[in-house]
Amino acid sequence: GNLHLHTTVSDGDLTPEEVIDWHRERGYHFLAQTDHGIPAEARVVANDFVTLSGIEVDGVDPQSGLYHLVGLGLSGRPGVRTRETMTVQDAIDRLGATARLVLMAHPYWSGQMSKDLLPLEGCIALEIYNGGCEVEDAKGYSAVHWDDLLAAGCRLWGVAVDDAHWRGGDHDAGLGWVWVKAAELTEAAILDALQQGHFYASTGPEIHSLELEGDWLQVRCSPAVSVDFVGSGRYSRRIAAPPGETLTEASYRLHKVQRYVRVACRDARDCWAWSNPIYLDV
Repeated sequence: GNLHLHTTVSDGDLTPEEVIDWHRERGYHFLAQTDHGIPAEARVVANDFVTLSGIEVDGVDPQSGLYHLVGLGLSGRPGVRTRETMTVQDAIDRLGATARLVLMAHPYWSGQMSKDLLPLEGCIALEIYNGGCEVEDAKGYSAVHWDDLLAAGCRLWGVAVDDAHWRGGDHDAGLGWVWVKAAELTEAAILDALQQGHFYASTGPEIHSLELEGDWLQVRCSPAVSVDFVGSGRYSRRIAAPPGETLTEASYRLHKVQRYVRVACRDARDCWAWSNPIYLDV
């Protein structure tokens, strides 16, 4: 599913129905319509497709500057106006009063630094990949922000999104998504899974399994040229396939002083899949 996109309701060039049709034709199961400042309701489109209620709000923090937030699972209209001047934490609190889940959107594109995000509470996830920001402004990847925060003890899931606006076609669509392990195809079940971290983010590859046995973590995935085991400090490792070849599984021995480990798989097209972190300091 896609958790961040825009339609003609705000500043996108396709109608909500056109956006739904585009995703259904390409095998998606759900999307969240997150127009700027205008909430969208959840809908059961068909037995194989649903939409989540959502919104995107943005503002300017007097100290850290521009920020954007995505709210999912709305129970009412959020008490925050778009482009309002207020602290990021105040905006998260106001959005969180009516949204079940709050995500931090494209921190690299927004110019946010890890230190700006460190004290924040109330966000469950960070956009570690934003397709629109990458193809238009070369600032779509925020994995370094993510690792900084994880190493400092923050517990955040990582999502990949499009943030598509459809201007001049669909060049900013179909670039980033999440695979969710949900009990059923309903808004409530998808939000439950997202909240618990039962998903992974991708721009192409698939992660089939992660298994932790003793000190060893094993991943099985679609054909990849490398598998990265990323942890705090210096405790990371890349397992690379020989030139011209691919691998579909890899293992890594964990270190007792690691705070977390996450997995990133890269395929021959330079597309990525990112697991959520496994916390080891519990």
